[in-house]
Amino acid sequence: MASKKKHASGSLNQLEELLQKAGIRLQSQEEQEHPPAPPAEIPELLPGGIPREATDEDVFSEAMNGVKRVSWKHDPHPSSEPVRKPDKDTEAEERKMMQEAMDEDTPIPIPEHPEYIEGWIGGSGKRLLPNLRNGLYSIQGQIDLHGMNREEAQTAVEEYIVCMSRYRSCCIKIIHGRGINSPVDRATLKDSLQRFLSTRRMSRYVVAYASAPALDGGVGCVYVLLSRQKN
Repeated sequence: MASKKKHASGSLNQLEELLQKAGIRLQSQEEQEHPPAPPAEIPELLPGGIPREATDEDVFSEAMNGVKRVSWKHDPHPSSEPVRKPDKDTEAEERKMMQEAMDEDTPIPIPEHPEYIEGWIGGSGKRLLPNLRNGLYSIQGQIDLHGMNREEAQTAVEEYIVCMSRYRSCCIKIIHGRGINSPVDRATLKDSLQRFLSTRRMSRYVVAYASAPALDGGVGCVYVLLSRQKN
């Protein structure tokens, strides 16, 4: 009997050695009754540690983690569509200024009138221009150009200026009109007169010129300050 137990024990020992050499391990009775829990599957993660199967809400919640809500101190300014400014009506403004110049209740300074002209020759002319503009010189003579064309007006003005400058330094008035009844609807005489008074030919006679004040004809006349010519 004892020899059988010994033989059985020796056979088990030999079996265990063979199993160990083969790398096989037999579970004990306790491990068979209480097997270990299977290892949990590790989920595949996206950048940021978010599981791939996570929903959009999960992703948003993770992204907003730690973000605090800030309240507005002031209400946002309502946006409005830009309003286009109306085009400036230059002709209407000029007509309004001319009407105000003729209206005694709302006079405007003549130098601000759109038809105002002025000019000077040399430093002395520039120095004397403010007094001429304000009508502070007495008028020794005048010439009216109404009814003349440009050539006739230029000849008459030159003869008159040469004649007046032979005697003394003086101030004259030239009435050229405003071209209201002109076929071209503009003061052609005034335009040509301004160019003529600024020529080198007339610079030996003319010191300065400026449109007359409103009480003495306004932009329909021009004061011309002349220098005395030595004989």
